[in-house]
Amino acid sequence: MASSENADHQLILSDDHDSEVNVADTMPNSDSGNIPRRYKVYRRRWFVLVLVCLLALSSQLLWLTYSPIASIVAEYYKVSENKVNILSMMYVFISIPMGFVATWLLDSYGLRPSLLIGSWVTAIGSLIRVISVFDFVSPSMKFNVVIVGQSVSSLVYPIFVSCVTKVSENWFPENERARATMLMSSGAGFLLGNLLPPIVVQQKGIEFLLIAYTILPCLAALLTTFGLHSSKPPTPPSLSAATDVEPYWIGLKKVLKIKSYWVMLILLGTAGALFNTINVIAEEVYCIYGYTPTFSGLVLGLQSGVGLVGGLAASIFVDKTKLFDETLKVLQAFGSISIAMVTAVVTIPHMEIPIILFNCLYGLSIAASFPVALELTMEITYPVAEGTVVGLLLISMHIQATVITFLMEALSQPMTESQRIHQKCVQHHNSQSSWQQTGHYGSVSEPRDMTVAMMVYAGLACFQCIAFILCFKANYRRMRAEKSHHAPVNSSINADVPEDA
Repeated sequence: MASSENADHQLILSDDHDSEVNVADTMPNSDSGNIPRRYKVYRRRWFVLVLVCLLALSSQLLWLTYSPIASIVAEYYKVSENKVNILSMMYVFISIPMGFVATWLLDSYGLRPSLLIGSWVTAIGSLIRVISVFDFVSPSMKFNVVIVGQSVSSLVYPIFVSCVTKVSENWFPENERARATMLMSSGAGFLLGNLLPPIVVQQKGIEFLLIAYTILPCLAALLTTFGLHSSKPPTPPSLSAATDVEPYWIGLKKVLKIKSYWVMLILLGTAGALFNTINVIAEEVYCIYGYTPTFSGLVLGLQSGVGLVGGLAASIFVDKTKLFDETLKVLQAFGSISIAMVTAVVTIPHMEIPIILFNCLYGLSIAASFPVALELTMEITYPVAEGTVVGLLLISMHIQATVITFLMEALSQPMTESQRIHQKCVQHHNSQSSWQQTGHYGSVSEPRDMTVAMMVYAGLACFQCIAFILCFKANYRRMRAEKSHHAPVNSSINADVPEDA
């Protein structure tokens, strides 16, 4: 009897040439004691990871095409800067309802169908935006075409963000999950999205930028179509990957009963919302104090770049130590301190070095905390489906980002005479001369002073951090299940895990 059961649990795939590592585990059995069960990891997991990174990168580049060069785009399309900011905020607005669709799609139909839909919709949206630069489109309609293209591409962004924990769970072993999540949610698109537009537009113009930004989405769509053949590997890489997740609606009801998840949903949603908001309105914040769009793009690019390094270091650390809760709280604390320092120095002229340093610390803390937060969310909600858990967190983040962005705009004030002289929001001579002659900026709206808004922004960041440190207590459901091995493969362990600590 024992040998028969042993044979049943030796999972060997003789026809798979991608297998790289066998991860052996044991599970107790009433008849035969500890029975070895083999899990496999596959080399193709790195292709899946790179593919998701490309899809997220292409979508983030489309998201941030306009915000680093908002004043230049406003003059090109003859619209106000507030309307240009709406192009970036569309991703936030549309991600709220589409976040529910993305989670349902991922959990009901799997990774491959979801990525196929997402990749091609993104590619189509990028191509629509290019139409706006051609002469056959009337000047009055050019910006409307951009709105349509931006709206189309934003429809599927939640798929690329919600799928990262599903990929790391289903394709990567236990000791690689945090690093895989970090790489897929690293925000490389925020780095390039803030650095490239000011440089490319200055050298080649807006037309070249929009055409160049169609290459990556189209390439990613082709790679998804012809390179991704399944949603999961033939054999799971870990016990938790082999365990059936809750069906979508059942999982949704159960996850909303977990108190620690509500703390994550609200307070980590606030942290993500604050980070996304500053990426959207950064140029508007900095240019009023005499800093150019190129400088604001550099600041945000460095912020994201340092976040990549910090995220990699944090993910390696938590993979080895499993100190998700402690790491996340330390990163959040450093983030709130650094954004308070940014607020203090940004209003002072010629403070480029301190602004860069404090923004890099902010990126190192907050951007690095995001993949740690995703893995911690999976720990406290296991075995609810990954898409549901992450999708709700992203929806909360986008709802709060919408509120915070409008709050920032509402708290903005008219420029002082000194700010009108030194501001770098309006670059071209015809707009400057329009203000000198009429007191207005022609078709471009007058920039606003964001000093009070940034003070409120820093206050929210500090409140969020303190509340999270005091209120959040982690219950490591997934880790406990994998250590105990009491759950049989292909069955839920929900009954074995208390609802909350």
